[in-house]
Amino acid sequence: MSPQLPQELVDQAIDHLWNDRASLSACSLVCNVWLPSARTHLFRDQRLTGAKDCARFEALLESSPEIARYIRKLTISEPMSVAYAQNWINRVPSLVASLQRLTTLELVGLHYISLQNSSPETLSALSRLTTLVFADVYFDSFMDVHTLLSAACNAKDLCFYRVSWMGPSYFSYGSLPVKPHPPLLRLVIDSWASSVMLQEWLLPSAEHLDVSTLMVRWRERDSIDVLNALLKACDTSLHNLYIELPTTMEELQELPSLYHNTNLRSLEIDGLVIPGCVGWTQPLLAHLCTPRLERLSISLLVLNSSSLSTFDWTILDSVLSQPLFLEATLHLNINLAVHSSNDPTAVKEAVAGYLPDVYGRGKLSLSCIG
Repeated sequence: MSPQLPQELVDQAIDHLWNDRASLSACSLVCNVWLPSARTHLFRDQRLTGAKDCARFEALLESSPEIARYIRKLTISEPMSVAYAQNWINRVPSLVASLQRLTTLELVGLHYISLQNSSPETLSALSRLTTLVFADVYFDSFMDVHTLLSAACNAKDLCFYRVSWMGPSYFSYGSLPVKPHPPLLRLVIDSWASSVMLQEWLLPSAEHLDVSTLMVRWRERDSIDVLNALLKACDTSLHNLYIELPTTMEELQELPSLYHNTNLRSLEIDGLVIPGCVGWTQPLLAHLCTPRLERLSISLLVLNSSSLSTFDWTILDSVLSQPLFLEATLHLNINLAVHSSNDPTAVKEAVAGYLPDVYGRGKLSLSCIG
């Protein structure tokens, strides 16, 4: 009898070839013992770009249905913008239903026609997903967005990037059902209509969220109240926050607040322009009261170094001088516009002078590109 290697050793050896498709294909042909390990890496991550890819994938599953159990991630994209090229997208829910171990679904660069013809049984298959990514996706209506998000009721990681839908607004559909919110741990929001998504889907059922990482580019100047409601719902669960706010603000409008987020470890404020609107920074820092803060990062675009003084450096230095933040490091990322008066060395020296306490404690990390 020929000696056999333990299955654990076979699995470990093939694991080293995880991104070498040629070698994995060769391993899959060696013997039945090697086949499952090779298939695990060959079929784990599938990407369908267009109707032909989808048809080939469906034919593969029909001829070899056992392959479905190896698929964990499915990415759907459509490079053609014309409507007739996107009809196959409506087969996605039934395709997801056939992949019993699928955990991640990514929809990238496509027009999602409609979910209205999907059966409840098919939509219920979306509840198996733990990661859901929308990137450059256009829906026929907000009802479709709501239906898809509500069906993915066990998602722990949601990315909502540049998502839009056709008018009229969601009000034409009447009162949307309130369903239990998913157990989100990571939430990424970068969309012109983020407030509608949050108000109509997530916040109605969420007095408290377990989101520990939140990345938000907020575009809607007149909906800061919705952003504050999200921050309040995250409460003490929030550990890492990346936030970029509108480049303009109005007088007497609501300001963002981190009052409830007392367990923040990392705060990154991006998108500030000098000269320009930097007024959002003051309320964020003024309400900062987390004893666990380890890293504060602020990214600035400086059009002209002579306008550096328009930023409220005194507030920043005084906040970080509090005993609560003595161990926190300030990372300043300054991008200088092309201008004859913009000297990176001079800017670094000026900023160090504006922040005497942070600089004196050795807690200032300064990057200046220009």
